Amino acid sequence: MEILVDSSKFWRRLESDLHSAKHDIFIQTLSFEGDKVGKSLSNLLLSKQSCDRRLLVDSYNKFVLSDNFLYTPRNLLNRAIRHEQRQTTLMINNLIRNNVHVKFTNRAGPFMLKFAQRNHKKLILIDDTISYIGGINFSEHNFMWHDMMVRIEDHDVASFLRKDFLSTWTGRNMKRSQQFDGIGCHILDGRSNELAFKEIFRLIDGAKRHLYVESPYITFPFYEKLKQAGKRNVKITVIAPKNCNRSFFNKYTRWEAMRSDFDLRLYEGRMTHLKALLIDDDFLIIGSSNFDYLSYRLHQEILAILTSDEVISTFFEKVIRRDLNNSIKYDGHVSSLSGHLRDLVFKLLADLSILANRIC
Repeated sequence: MEILVDSSKFWRRLESDLHSAKHDIFIQTLSFEGDKVGKSLSNLLLSKQSCDRRLLVDSYNKFVLSDNFLYTPRNLLNRAIRHEQRQTTLMINNLIRNNVHVKFTNRAGPFMLKFAQRNHKKLILIDDTISYIGGINFSEHNFMWHDMMVRIEDHDVASFLRKDFLSTWTGRNMKRSQQFDGIGCHILDGRSNELAFKEIFRLIDGAKRHLYVESPYITFPFYEKLKQAGKRNVKITVIAPKNCNRSFFNKYTRWEAMRSDFDLRLYEGRMTHLKALLIDDDFLIIGSSNFDYLSYRLHQEILAILTSDEVISTFFEKVIRRDLNNSIKYDGHVSSLSGHLRDLVFKLLADLSILANRIC
C-alpha cells in the first residue's frame, strides 16, 4: 500500500501503471476537464487500445469546470470558461469515437433539484490487482491542490472495488463493506450512508489520546462527534485550508474551532483538498468523504479504514507532520452571530437537498 501525496507523485505512479495495463482500465472521477491534465489522461487511454477502457464521470462535470458554475450570466460570456467547456466536450467525444466507454453518473434532475446528490468517488482500477482511492480529480486546478491518493496492490481489494464500479456502470449504487488484511472497505450508496458512518463514529467515540482530521469542508454531524471527544480530554487537531475554494467555509470552520475549543491549523500557500482522519495512531480513515453532511446522507462515497502500523506511521510523517509545519495556529475570533448564521444556512440547504432528492 502506497500513500501518494500530491498530484505529481500520484501521476507518475499512475502513468506507469497505465502504461503497464494488460486487460482493463476503469476510472471513476467527479471532474474530468479538457485541460492539460484531462488531455494527458485521455491520451493515455487512447494509447491502450487492447484494454477494456471505461470512464465514469459525475454529471457535476457538465455544470462546473475549474470551480466555475458554467451557467451564470457572467460565465456564459467568459471566453476562457466557454473554451474549456468546448475542449472538455471535444475530448470526451474523441474518447467515445475511439472506443473508450464513457458514462455520466447522477443526473442533476429537473430544475437541478438533485444537483447536491453527487457520486463523489475517486477510483481507479487497473487489471485485476491495482486500485487507487482518495480525493484527486483530473483537472489542472485540482492537480495544483494539496491532496492524496492511496495505491493498493491486492487482488481481493481490487475485486471488491471492481464489483462496485461495474454496478455503478449499470446504474445501481451498491452498499457494501468488507474487511481485508489491514484495510476495511466501505461503499456508500447515498441512501444508507449513516449505517456505514456508525463504524467511523464508534472509532471516534473510542479515541483516548488524539484525533487528527484534515478536510476543507467538515460540517455536522462530524463536528459534534469531535466536540464530544474533546470533552473526554481527547486532543483534537483539525487542519483546514487558510483560504478555502468555497469561501463560505472560511468563517464557518474558524467559528466551529472557537466554540468547540479544538486546535485549528490553517494550511498555507495553497488549497488543501486532502481528506483523512487519524485516531490514536491506530486507525486511519481515508477515501473520498469530506466528513460533511452531504457525505453522511447523499453522496456515493468510498471509505477505507487502514490499520497497518507501517502505513499509519508513513501517513503521519508524510501528511500530518508536514502539514502541521505548513500551517499556522488559528487563535482569532469570529462573531457568534456570523457563525450561527452560517450553521443555519448549512442545515437549511442540507434539509432542502434531502427533500429535493426524495421528491425526485
